Amino acid sequence: MADEEGPTPIHCATYTHARRHPMVLGRIGGWTPPFQLSLTQIGVLLVSFYAMVKTWQFWAPALPSSLALIIGAGVPIGLTWAVRRVRVEGRSLPRAALGWLSLWSVPPKGQLRGRPHKEYRAVSLVGMHMNVAADPEDEGGAVRRRARTGDAER
Repeated sequence: MADEEGPTPIHCATYTHARRHPMVLGRIGGWTPPFQLSLTQIGVLLVSFYAMVKTWQFWAPALPSSLALIIGAGVPIGLTWAVRRVRVEGRSLPRAALGWLSLWSVPPKGQLRGRPHKEYRAVSLVGMHMNVAADPEDEGGAVRRRARTGDAER
């Protein structure tokens, strides 16, 4: 019995964080932010900052300057924080938005053979001549009476 060692260790790595957070930005141009942001959060942050800057002239003069700065920075940051785990119908915000856009872009009555389905207009039988054949088992009298009164069966 020469030097018998125990079983060799198996080195494993888990990638749970990568599966749970697939689209996060960890490095922007060589600079690492102190926290990770998803693409949705960056979009909400930029759009809300833009909206605050464009509407600054309407609401900021009514507030003290320090409170206006806190609101001007706090609202976009708060919205960005609130969006981090938002799910609409079990989907992330961009996927839910794409779902709504695809719903609004299809014809309201669906498609038939690749084209929008449209109902055909009803054809009026007023003024049309209709010949009704007699039933071979019937003597013919009942069919003629119904045809004259307009109650012919189809």
